[in-house]
Amino acid sequence: MANQDLLKKIEAFIISKKLKHGDKMPREVELAKMFGVSRGALREVIGCLVLKGVLERRTSQGTILRIPDVEEIANDLTFQLKLLNCGKGELKAMRNMLELSLAPSLARYATPYQIDTLSKLNEEMLSLKNNTKEADRRDLKFHKLLFDIPGNRLLKIFSQIMEIQFEGKARPPFASPERVEKSSKEHRKIIEAIKNHNEDELRALLAEHTSQLPE
Repeated sequence: MANQDLLKKIEAFIISKKLKHGDKMPREVELAKMFGVSRGALREVIGCLVLKGVLERRTSQGTILRIPDVEEIANDLTFQLKLLNCGKGELKAMRNMLELSLAPSLARYATPYQIDTLSKLNEEMLSLKNNTKEADRRDLKFHKLLFDIPGNRLLKIFSQIMEIQFEGKARPPFASPERVEKSSKEHRKIIEAIKNHNEDELRALLAEHTSQLPE
């Protein structure tokens, strides 16, 4: 286990210096002197940050700051949440709260292209009603796009985390073609409310749609 106090100090150093992706870190000997630790202790912490994907060692270049993209962060967080064994109720409650909060942004800022993409995903889902596994994948893409539309990186991270719900443990997949048809009909109403910029109706539709998830 790396020295947690030293780890926090180095993380604070990176933030305070406002280092950007690709910026070179000071040499190990300089950092060790700066924090008053041995080079061995420092290497251990640097190695921890390399494993986290925050730093990268490059031959002849030294240690470089590497800022993970949204998908990498989401994948790491998703794994940690699985280890935490978050319950179905927690995932459902979080999704409900966040999805309802999307209504104003969806109604105001969704572009014609994004609305068209939602419609196409819904049509694909319905056309696959006899293949409920594939229909379920289109359902996931539909809801992930709802979270992506506002352009908020934190919401985009949650859109990746939402995949946990679609793995069958926290949220069972579609049980029948009839259930796919019902969900598709609800999607159409959601899309129409987005087109009409109707925040109140959209919020009500999202609340009804997500409330049907099992506890």
